[in-house]
Amino acid sequence: MNKKALTSILMILLLFSFGFSITLKLDFQGIYDNYEETLTDRIGIKLYNYTPNFGITSELAFYNDDKYYFYESDYYWDHYFLIENSYITLRNDDQTLELSGGIKQLKDEVNSPYSLFFSSNNIPLVNLDVGYEDEHFFFETMWVQLVSENNRNFDTSKAMNYKTYGLKFGNFRVGYQDVLVYNRTFDIFYFLNPMPAYFAQEIRAVGNGMPWSENINDNSIMGFFFDYKDSTYYIYSQLLVDDFNANRFFNPQGTQTPDKVAFSSGLNLASNLGTFGVHGAFATQYTFQPGCGNSSYTIYPDSIYYYKGEKRIIDYTDNYIGYKYGENTVSFLVDYDYLYNNWLNLYSSFETVFSGSKSPTENTAPDEGTYLLDDPLLEKRYVYTIATNFYFNNLEFNLSADMGVIQNKLEFNQVADTFEPSTEDENILKINFGFGIEF
Repeated sequence: MNKKALTSILMILLLFSFGFSITLKLDFQGIYDNYEETLTDRIGIKLYNYTPNFGITSELAFYNDDKYYFYESDYYWDHYFLIENSYITLRNDDQTLELSGGIKQLKDEVNSPYSLFFSSNNIPLVNLDVGYEDEHFFFETMWVQLVSENNRNFDTSKAMNYKTYGLKFGNFRVGYQDVLVYNRTFDIFYFLNPMPAYFAQEIRAVGNGMPWSENINDNSIMGFFFDYKDSTYYIYSQLLVDDFNANRFFNPQGTQTPDKVAFSSGLNLASNLGTFGVHGAFATQYTFQPGCGNSSYTIYPDSIYYYKGEKRIIDYTDNYIGYKYGENTVSFLVDYDYLYNNWLNLYSSFETVFSGSKSPTENTAPDEGTYLLDDPLLEKRYVYTIATNFYFNNLEFNLSADMGVIQNKLEFNQVADTFEPSTEDENILKINFGFGIEF
């Protein structure tokens, strides 16, 4: 590690130690991938402090898996680093109002492996978030930066605004979610306006004969969720609507445009024997694509970028903001989680995923027809996971394995700008092992 980086880390630690109580967590993870024939590692450093009115989190992770090129990797023993969390949170005295900003792994309203508005892959993004929650009502408005105006790989900046409105009835919650994605840096009207996205967007539409009309064509998405949680059950369902064919009701003889929708639902059941879970989700083809707006529901506007003339493909699971498997997919997962005397945790799951072709950033939808897994060839993914964690005071040890197969694996077709099922299969055997310590 170079002298400049080491000095910076030491100064931060010294500053926090004199300022207030700070918790430091270090962890190491080794990853063996039998298919790639690689052994890589992840080294994590996390500093955090949480109080009723103030919270600060800073988390770095160093990787040597060659996923990204870092120009100073020689100083970090051929590792690059990612800022996985780095944000500040402020709260009022009764904890009803919260302001948060920084880089954060954003979470959806439902606790699901198949959340639809924010990916369960926990992708860190720059955001500014204001939330309110009391005994009966909750509301959130959030700005998220997707592509900076100074980005060297893409021509336009990109951002989104997200809102949640919800009601609470004891252990039961029901809410409405919406998103506006646009090709500019920030939109203060969307951020401050508590109106749902449809009204906030349409009042500014370029086709309006109004003096404040703007030459914008943003992409709006809406949806609903409910969940119920007590000591035994957690039940949830979530619906995302990118586009809906209203002609089936109001103009049955007209063009039947594609339904672009996604749905997720699941159940966790806790008992003395552990927690059992069942989860499922699907997204019709063309969901999350730009559609009538100029912006897809992805972080980046393209699936390819270049470094020193070398083409690099952005995996679709790293690009989708919402449902991690994206459009034209059906997925199921059953799992089991057991904690014994707060020192031994066992986890096991089996997942099945069927995927057709998908074009995350391009509008490929036809004028008519709704499609789901209609491709002549589909990717089939079957993965069994087993994991165990051991806790000893401030120490944690973990060991896990993913085993399975991907048949007709999706490959990127640069000409069509789509991920398509291929004739290639992949046998999965990934072993993760590591430890962590907290001070």
